[in-house]
Amino acid sequence: KPFTIGWIGSPTTAAYLDLVAPAVEEFARDRKVRIVLVGTRKVPISGLPVETREWSEETEVKDIKDFDVGIMPLPDDPWSQGKCGYKLVQYMACAVPVVASPVGVNKDIVRNGWNGFLAERKEDWVQALKILYENASQREEMGKAGRALVEEKFCLQVAAPRLLSLLRSAAGRPSHTY
Repeated sequence: KPFTIGWIGSPTTAAYLDLVAPAVEEFARDRKVRIVLVGTRKVPISGLPVETREWSEETEVKDIKDFDVGIMPLPDDPWSQGKCGYKLVQYMACAVPVVASPVGVNKDIVRNGWNGFLAERKEDWVQALKILYENASQREEMGKAGRALVEEKFCLQVAAPRLLSLLRSAAGRPSHTY
């Protein structure tokens, strides 16, 4: 089975894939690699098989679990610095290790070398992908670590009480745990 680099997003955010195309092309030389893009048009990456899939709620988890690594490239600009890192949480919830740009909240979600890698330069992306490609057990451990982080910080059971407390506080009411 080819090593699968996956991305989930929308046509609007697909332009960010251009940021990592040269790194992915370099990494894929002499390796069996495929790219799976969920939720967008086909994005050409020289000489590599790129599979696009329509996004749907019913297939989202299955699609992400098909990835060996989930990527989240971002430019370092004010818009991207305000993004919430949802793509990373999606990957990690499915126990998929990540490689992401060190922009905004990504620096808080990705614990470099533990649940994924932060990659700024082309060389960083190539090296992170190479490590994950060569070490299936490390991919599995990073995936488990990402899943544990999601359960600890982002799952409904944790987030809902925090949101309720925040809303009560904003409304000027005492906070209660239910």
